Amino acid sequence: MAKNVARYQEAMKRGEAMIAQKKWREALGLFRLAVQEFPNRPEPYVGLGEACIGLRQLDKALDCYKYAARFSRGDIQHLQKVADIQERLGLLSEAARTYTAVGEILLRQREIDNAINHWLRAVGLEPNLLGAHRRLASVFHRRNDIKGAVREYLAIARILQQRGEKENALQMCRAALRLDPDSKDVMTAIELIRFGEEAFADEEEEEEEEEEVVAAEPNDDLATAVRQMASILEEERQNWKSTQEQARKAAAGSSPVEIARRLAQEQLAEEIFRDEEDDDILYGSDSGLSKLERDALIGQAMDYETRGDVKEAIVCYEKAVNGGLDMPAAHFNLGLLYLQAGRPEDARNALSLAAQSSHYAQAGQLVLNQV
Repeated sequence: MAKNVARYQEAMKRGEAMIAQKKWREALGLFRLAVQEFPNRPEPYVGLGEACIGLRQLDKALDCYKYAARFSRGDIQHLQKVADIQERLGLLSEAARTYTAVGEILLRQREIDNAINHWLRAVGLEPNLLGAHRRLASVFHRRNDIKGAVREYLAIARILQQRGEKENALQMCRAALRLDPDSKDVMTAIELIRFGEEAFADEEEEEEEEEEVVAAEPNDDLATAVRQMASILEEERQNWKSTQEQARKAAAGSSPVEIARRLAQEQLAEEIFRDEEDDDILYGSDSGLSKLERDALIGQAMDYETRGDVKEAIVCYEKAVNGGLDMPAAHFNLGLLYLQAGRPEDARNALSLAAQSSHYAQAGQLVLNQV
């Protein structure tokens, strides 16, 4: 084993020296030796990728960086390199999906500005990429960027209309209208969705035929890349949960109310990350908000809590709950905020709802006894 390590280290050291001298073929051979010694380490694949780029073998470089991303369990730098090479090769749909995956990881790391940049890059390459538009809509809404959020809601509506999902498209227009009731763009979009179907019938039929062809003959490389990204994202999700669990254990000596408060924050943050398969929940209905809107309000409420702005946090939680959010975590946080705002009766009602969950029963009762 010691000999393997020595050979690996020597090959890596000499390979990096060859890279510095731009001796690409020599570097290629040395990094291949390193891979033979330790095929599951990401570093030699990065070296191979750099050498392949130097030799202008982008297709081989792409494979190398995919291996680096896989064996590093989703290192951001390697994923960004994958996306960059995909873009340079003209694999725009694949690059867009990789940028979207990177944005998801960055969101979980709370690097929201960086995540936004990756999602914007993704939709710039693939305008019909629904997942990236959804994230942008929710984040812009959360940040009170009305213009940006409305633009993304309308982009989602356009994509859904093209897919023949008229009602879901209208729900996204209504979400945009709630943000900007006087928007002429939103009203125009609603009219087009309601009455413009016959004018676009031929075009929609052609699009449906094209979609069927794509569905019948998927790109194997793209499918593999998407599966890899999904696996990496799931690992990130599990790592995030593990970190939160450790934090809970560290707080074991805290009061039941404090432990419950931290749990509520974790569950609400996880709700923002959660993917929703049910269209009725995702896009909402006439009587409730879409999940995208509720996620934005949860994020706003948590931001206001962090800053100590009790009044605004209450407003956001109330909007989310009235719009269909029925989570004990939200009721518990809202109850605590009502107490801080001097509204004991409202606090009692909210904490009673939270106490129906075993996670909040003890803490809710303790606070209710104080009320």
